Amino acid sequence: MEHQIVRLVPEDFYRVCSGIWNTVKHEQFARQFEQELYSGNRIAYIYQTGGKNVAEISMVFNADDPDYTIEKQRAYISHLVVKQEYRRKGIGRALVNFIVDKAMEMGYKELSIGVDLNNYPAIRLYVDCGFDKVIYIGKDEQGEYLKLLRTV
Repeated sequence: MEHQIVRLVPEDFYRVCSGIWNTVKHEQFARQFEQELYSGNRIAYIYQTGGKNVAEISMVFNADDPDYTIEKQRAYISHLVVKQEYRRKGIGRALVNFIVDKAMEMGYKELSIGVDLNNYPAIRLYVDCGFDKVIYIGKDEQGEYLKLLRTV
């Protein structure tokens, strides 16, 4: 099946992303996401296969957290979502590798990512993609999580 990765334009955010993840349930995050797209602090890419939008990944440049971002040195992969029925088909890996290449093209030396401690498939994916340094272990309202780092 034919696939492509395309940059998400801010005007298409709700139309495209609401079909991939629940923008209503995560309304506060969705509003922040959209604002960051418009401001240029976030870029997002959509994985399309068979004419369908099935996954999304984004990169943030300033997260006001030095674990996640350092100006012109470290960017943050903020969001990787693959629709349930398309998981375990290599789409997440393709998107992570794609965003790593984009970060390199933009001159970033490091990428960070946060992941829930109990999300073993995601941890395995990120480690396999070179996010092999744990820079923080913490807990928030959603549970325990790791911050991982990859040198680009």
